[in-house]
Amino acid sequence: MKKTVLTAAAVLLAGAAHAQTAPQSPPASGSSASNLTRDLNSRPPTIEEYLARPMTPPAPTTTPRPTAPAATATPRTAPPASTGPAPRRPAPAPATTAPATTRPAAPPTEVPAARPAPTPAPAPSAAAPAVTVLDAAARAALPFRAELPPGFEIVTGRPGPDFRIYTIRRGAKSFAMVYAGPASQFPIYSGQMVEAGGRASVVSTENGVRHALEHLFQRPDAPREIHVWTMSLDGADRAMAEQIAQSVDVR
Repeated sequence: MKKTVLTAAAVLLAGAAHAQTAPQSPPASGSSASNLTRDLNSRPPTIEEYLARPMTPPAPTTTPRPTAPAATATPRTAPPASTGPAPRRPAPAPATTAPATTRPAAPPTEVPAARPAPTPAPAPSAAAPAVTVLDAAARAALPFRAELPPGFEIVTGRPGPDFRIYTIRRGAKSFAMVYAGPASQFPIYSGQMVEAGGRASVVSTENGVRHALEHLFQRPDAPREIHVWTMSLDGADRAMAEQIAQSVDVR
């Protein structure tokens, strides 16, 4: 009995060792590769994958040129040989010239002297609107007020029948414009519309920084609208223009 048990145990150990050492057949690669290809083709490509694709230029198409037909030589035929003397042509009759008739000379015509063209009158030139720098008294009479840093001034320009446009500048550089009239063209910039402090403002965000580009005030009396907008500047000038525009308020 003990010998039979030992023999059975030995047979089981030999079978287990053979199963561990026997090479395992790898799974079929064709099915897994086809499944992977089908999964990749079934989903749309991402923007990163689309941009990473190489741009292959289209293959140039060559149009065959038409071949010119070969020129065929036309055989020349020799003129027939003459058997007798060539016939003589009759001599042309001498040309008779008609006697020239003399016509009386035409009397000389009197050519009028050329008169100088009249000098055109100069066209009336449209007078450019005069730019007036406002002093302290003129600024106090405006329908708005603004805090001007040192070196800045308010000037008038492009007046209309029922509106006025003012420029806040330093030297020859403009920083902000102010419209005072019945109907402005607000907004002229694109951005987020914000209503705060009794005004409507357009705010844009650039590189995580917010910029107030323009403001609109409405009044019960004329001028009904006060529109302030900044000029296109960079750096410190842009910050200064926004500071001046934010300081504008209606009276």
